[in-house]
Amino acid sequence: MEKMLSLIRSQNLAVLATQGEGAPRASLMSYLWDDEGKTLYLISREDSRKFVNLMERPLVSLLIDDRADAQGLGGVKALSVEGEAGLLDDPAREAALKQRFAKELPHLAELANDPRARVVAVRAKTLLVLDGPTEATRLELA
Repeated sequence: MEKMLSLIRSQNLAVLATQGEGAPRASLMSYLWDDEGKTLYLISREDSRKFVNLMERPLVSLLIDDRADAQGLGGVKALSVEGEAGLLDDPAREAALKQRFAKELPHLAELANDPRARVVAVRAKTLLVLDGPTEATRLELA
């Protein structure tokens, strides 16, 4: 779990895979995480295709990797997160996360202040870390 948490904390970009309109869709997303690394937070406008996909089919996959930091492809670490997306029930929590997005990821400040923006929580069910081309560790979360 520590390798997985380390990778989550060291990066802030992920590729989000959703399903919609009969075809998969990949989106590059910035993310935040909770202290345990079991929930990742995304922000998107309600009128975007990815948001609609997330609400209609909440089972998603995220890919986080360190290819920008790696010394050649053989050393790349990657984490696949399979989980379920949903909206937050607490408006105060959502507002606090929007402020956190704006502060920690300044390129998202305008989006975080858009009234159409929503924070989506992806609760991880399975984590799969790849350490180079041959080592893989899978963890099922309760």
